[in-house]
Amino acid sequence: MTGQRRRRAPEQAREEILDAAAELIAQYGPDGVGLRRVAEAVGISHGLVTHYFGTYQALVRAVLQRENERQRERIRERMRADHGVPYADGMTGVLFETLADERYVRLFAWSSLHSEDVGMSSEGLSELVDAIEAGIRLVLPDTDRPDRDRIEAVVLLALSAAYGFALGKRSWLAGLGHDPADPAHDTAFRAALSSVLATHLSGGSAPQ
Repeated sequence: MTGQRRRRAPEQAREEILDAAAELIAQYGPDGVGLRRVAEAVGISHGLVTHYFGTYQALVRAVLQRENERQRERIRERMRADHGVPYADGMTGVLFETLADERYVRLFAWSSLHSEDVGMSSEGLSELVDAIEAGIRLVLPDTDRPDRDRIEAVVLLALSAAYGFALGKRSWLAGLGHDPADPAHDTAFRAALSSVLATHLSGGSAPQ
């Protein structure tokens, strides 16, 4: 439904544009929307959307940045619940909860393919590794503590495997003769990935 024209404060207008863009992207995918369609949904002029975001690509990135911050907060909450220790199962749990949202996966993939700025679609990844490293430092002795390179490798492995599975699982599982809608496959893949990550994070020893 097209939004009604009314006066809005700048920050309110910006948030409503982001909300409308996120909803439309969920329905039609990033390639099926555009600035004009978002403007119509909010009930403002095309020129005002351009004023706030410049280009449609920039608007999609802004939507993704807001989603990324929400996901980072979920990870921070999980780490607080785990007393700062980034257990592999906890990490993959957060990833799979996030990637159950196919809208978010499509948005991330689209932004990664269209971004002109390297790292734009993964803003905050370094800060995430910083937080994990700080949490480990608080609870593990030096002799048992993985170094920065190992932590980064675990994060990259988790992201690559989880995003790849989210994007390809429908065709891959169907090709293997399985029902992609059966949640048991998600559970099995998550368990296998958690085991691999825990082993690498611990330096190659068997996960506890």
